[in-house]
Amino acid sequence: MKRFQNQIPYLFLFLYLILIFASSSTYTNYPKLILTDIIKFPLHLSDKVFYNLKILLHSNTLIKENKDLYSKLQESKGRVAHLEEIEAENERLKVILSFKNESPFDFIACPIIAKDPTNLSDSILIGAGKKHGINEKTVVITPSGVVGKVAEIFSNSSRVLLITDPDSHISAIDLRSRCEGMLYGISGRLCRMEYLPLDADIKKGDSIITSSFSGFFPKGLLLGEVVEVAQSPNGLSLYAIVKPQVDFSYIEEVLCIR
Repeated sequence: MKRFQNQIPYLFLFLYLILIFASSSTYTNYPKLILTDIIKFPLHLSDKVFYNLKILLHSNTLIKENKDLYSKLQESKGRVAHLEEIEAENERLKVILSFKNESPFDFIACPIIAKDPTNLSDSILIGAGKKHGINEKTVVITPSGVVGKVAEIFSNSSRVLLITDPDSHISAIDLRSRCEGMLYGISGRLCRMEYLPLDADIKKGDSIITSSFSGFFPKGLLLGEVVEVAQSPNGLSLYAIVKPQVDFSYIEEVLCIR
């Protein structure tokens, strides 16, 4: 009897639920909505819990997939950079080949393999030496203009003294007016053309080339452009500051005249 009395509340609850869902909607809509909301809340909560649990269980997989995608992206970037470098090198070699075909000189094309890290001199190391026919008379140029002259030779490489080095001196001439002087290297990757008469016809923007008295340098090679003209300290002559035609910061290949 006592057991039956304990079950009476559950029986009433069961009957009440049947009454709600079996009765006309006019009387039972509101209780139904309340009951539906009560039932939906734990269901919605359990759904969220299971969803987050699923994400947590798959997090390791997602992390691994992200790492794989990042690795593939970096690999693709490396391939693109390599292809761009090959394309840039091909363009430079096309210019050099065209220049060789049009020039009267016989050249050896070679790469620059090092630049002087001590800054004690303006020089570069090129990948050609005695085995390639390089000697101390070899002049080094690019399609843009004169780079310098070989100063030291090794078996498979050579050190080239740039025209901007203070030890470099070349007989030069103004292409427009034909006035002559001596071109020396100075600091700041520039050159100075000296021993110009006071009445020399030389102007800013003039092109300076090698003269017929340049020794090892063939006549008519482009050296640079005049950026300034001034009177020497003793007042007896003029001098011109010349910016080399070759940008030594960016060259990667050179031509050695044989």
